[in-house]
Amino acid sequence: MTPQEAVRAYWRAWTGHDLEGLLSLLAPEFVSRSSLSQGRAAGKDMIAKGFAIFDKALPDLSEEVVSIVAEDDRVACEVVETATFTGPMELPTGVLAPTNRSYTLPVASFFRIDARGLIAEQRTYWDVANWAHQIEVDPALFAPKSEPAKSFV
Repeated sequence: MTPQEAVRAYWRAWTGHDLEGLLSLLAPEFVSRSSLSQGRAAGKDMIAKGFAIFDKALPDLSEEVVSIVAEDDRVACEVVETATFTGPMELPTGVLAPTNRSYTLPVASFFRIDARGLIAEQRTYWDVANWAHQIEVDPALFAPKSEPAKSFV
């Protein structure tokens, strides 16, 4: 499987709600950083938990690859995600009740594929505030925790 094929299979697994298929594409040492994780590293176990949360809250979630570019072991792609928030979203900070609001969200994602053809790294970016606005939840729920400003005096 080429790097581009691995990434296309990854997005098909999300759209197909196929957790086993998705996890089979990830290297054991896989690490993801995204807007939702606020840039913190997440491994396969966190991806599985996130998948379960989204699968329950967004059962019609779909990913459409708009563009994809591959060079060597790197793949960059633009994806448009659509879904409707119809199930409870069980976050570590509490449960968000469904709003039954649909959204359309452009996503940029960058991958590194290892020598075995497995996805070793992923960085994904989207406008979290726009997403929260579309599904009518408080964007502060997804905002990074900030540290107090340091004095330069």
